Amino acid sequence: MKERILFLCTGNYYRSRFAELLFNYLAEKEELPFQSFSKGLRLSKRNKGPLSLYTNNYLRDKNIELPSRLRMPIPVSKDDFSYYDRIIAMDEVEHRKLMQEFFPVEENRIEYWSFADDYIEKPDLVLPKLEAKVYALVNQLKK
Repeated sequence: MKERILFLCTGNYYRSRFAELLFNYLAEKEELPFQSFSKGLRLSKRNKGPLSLYTNNYLRDKNIELPSRLRMPIPVSKDDFSYYDRIIAMDEVEHRKLMQEFFPVEENRIEYWSFADDYIEKPDLVLPKLEAKVYALVNQLKK
C-alpha cells in the first residue's frame, strides 16, 4: 500500500496543487510507494478554474504532463488528519493561523513549509524554490 501525503494551502489552487502534481510525477518516475493529494483550508471563489495558470504553465514548461481532466479545488476535512500519513502545509505564517482557527487539535501535528502566496511573492520566485523542496522531499523518501 502506498503512503499518502497531503499538501495543504489556502485555496488548493496554486501551491498545494503544484506540490501534488510535481510530487506524483517524481514518485511515479522513481517508483516510490507514495501518493500525494492536495486540499485547501479556505477555498476562494476568486479562483478561475481548477488550477492556477502559474502552476499549469510552470509544469508544462518542465514537460510534466498534467492529468487530462483537472479537478476543482477541494476543502480539507477533519477526517483527512487521520487518513493521510503525512501532511504538509505550504506556508507556516499563513496556514498555522488557519489551522488554529479550523483544526486547532491538529495544528502541531503537521509540517509547515515557507512558500508565500502569489499576492505576497511572485510565482516566478516561489515556484522554483517549491520545486526544489519537492525534489528534496522525494530524495529523502528514496533513502
